[in-house]
Amino acid sequence: MVDQWTDAEQTQLYFSAFRLSASGMAFFSEEGLFLRVNPAFGKQIGYPEEALNGKPWEPVIHPQDRERIHRILKELADGTSAAQPFEARLIRSDGTLVPCSVTAPVVTRPNGWPASLFVQILGSDAQSRFATPTPGRETIREKNGTGSDSLYRTLVEQSTDVVSMHDLSGRILYISPSCRVLLGYEPEELIGTSAYDLFHPEDLTKIPGMMSPMETAPNLPLSSYRIRTKNGGYVWFETSGRIADDEHDSGNGQTVICISRDISSRKQTEQQLMKTNELLQKISSIDALTGLANRRFFDERFAKEWRHAMRFSTPLSVILLDIDYFKRYNDTYGHHDGDACLQYVAEAMRRAAKRPGDMIARYGGEEFVIVLPVTDGRGALYVGERMRSEVEQLRIPHRGSAVSSFVTASLGVATMIPVRDVSPRELIIRADKALYRAKQEGRNRAIAYRDE
Repeated sequence: MVDQWTDAEQTQLYFSAFRLSASGMAFFSEEGLFLRVNPAFGKQIGYPEEALNGKPWEPVIHPQDRERIHRILKELADGTSAAQPFEARLIRSDGTLVPCSVTAPVVTRPNGWPASLFVQILGSDAQSRFATPTPGRETIREKNGTGSDSLYRTLVEQSTDVVSMHDLSGRILYISPSCRVLLGYEPEELIGTSAYDLFHPEDLTKIPGMMSPMETAPNLPLSSYRIRTKNGGYVWFETSGRIADDEHDSGNGQTVICISRDISSRKQTEQQLMKTNELLQKISSIDALTGLANRRFFDERFAKEWRHAMRFSTPLSVILLDIDYFKRYNDTYGHHDGDACLQYVAEAMRRAAKRPGDMIARYGGEEFVIVLPVTDGRGALYVGERMRSEVEQLRIPHRGSAVSSFVTASLGVATMIPVRDVSPRELIIRADKALYRAKQEGRNRAIAYRDE
């Protein structure tokens, strides 16, 4: 079972699923770039995969859909978005349009994970899944014309959707027979009761206006919520409504006409998609080989940690780790063993950096970077030495090393309290200088930066 696999195995599984999927998938970043696309996405819109990764996504999005995507991304970055999945249009290389589903995560992002949207190409026969027609005013008023009442009643009573009429407090004045199939109630059991009594308690507080009398705007927003069936279970409903003048005894001459449909299957699909989205967002920010954060994620997280440390005047430390004579290791044992060596070293680093806020990333090749928030120079050097020791204790044979018969690592450590007139790159430069000194002084050691 997947739950019994290691993190690295799960990562490889989901990464492979993303790459091999026949469905076009892509991620849009907050900065306006494609974070990652799979081969099917490029093929389906007529561009090579390499022409999209890291490039702006605006040119392939219909102009009328760009503003909404930018807005959702900004809300995601601020942690305020509650957007539902919506459809947008992609522009193929030949100028034709193809529908896509754009999903904004509704799960809480782990601290530091970048904001992004998951985009999936829909089939050519895709219909809008996110809009439900609202009955026209002439439909809900047309009760007394010749033959219209009979036609209206036939349409309502044969509809698979639930058509209902309420007063402004939510009391059910009429409900169509389809409630038998969808909810298990006879219409007579529900007439006179409050629709809100059937709502899942958690959904009452999520839907605007549901805990107070309805507003007088003619159109009510489309809402999805859980509603209790007669057997005690819950199904997902999606409801659109319209307020209409009426002489029914609702107290103030107004009633609310609602059309509701069972969207449980769609919700199940959306929930599965959200789980996949969460995993794929993680994949887009990690190094597939080691399971550590990748360079892109490091850049974003480091910038945030720098701003946070500057705001609170707390120390921020960075460690650069480089595996000693790694090129010789690859030359001696081959790239397959070289990849395994990188994975073992990554695991050793995880054991050494134990605090939840510490972040380890693969910086490039055999070089890694560690960000230690609220850590002074002494504490950072201690972590660096522990990492050096953990790598050495792996006892991985290395005949090509001029330092040891086993794989070792050199580390450069630097600490600063960020200030406004200093670039964040300065801390990286200092850690790199310390790493250079560690190599010059014999390797297999952790050296702290000091002013020369």
